[in-house]
Amino acid sequence: MSDPKKRKTIEEHAEQRAITHYENDGWTIERLGKPYDLRCTRGTEERHVEVKGTTGAATSVELTINEVLHARDKGNTVDLYVVSDIRVDTHTAPYTASGGTVSHYTDWEPADEDLRPRKYEYRLPETTA
Repeated sequence: MSDPKKRKTIEEHAEQRAITHYENDGWTIERLGKPYDLRCTRGTEERHVEVKGTTGAATSVELTINEVLHARDKGNTVDLYVVSDIRVDTHTAPYTASGGTVSHYTDWEPADEDLRPRKYEYRLPETTA
């Protein structure tokens, strides 16, 4: 998305929806951002939540390699919380977001068959002059 204010509005809206969901279930929430978005604790339980927001349909989300590795680490309990179809009013200052459809995946671990590479980093060979 080329508009950083719109992207930020979408992310914050999705994150607030996730926070409300977990708080309503009795979790205490800590916003982290990295290496995952939310740390949720309830008694001795701990969940790490990766939050994704989009104005489009919930057909796919972009993940970083660190997000995938963190979710696959057996030492972590990770949920994926996706809010799709978010509406953004760009005629207000600041932008406002509303609505959205939630897809909530508990104990999430991305499988190889569900991941597609979108880009690669190529390390250039050393040149000999």
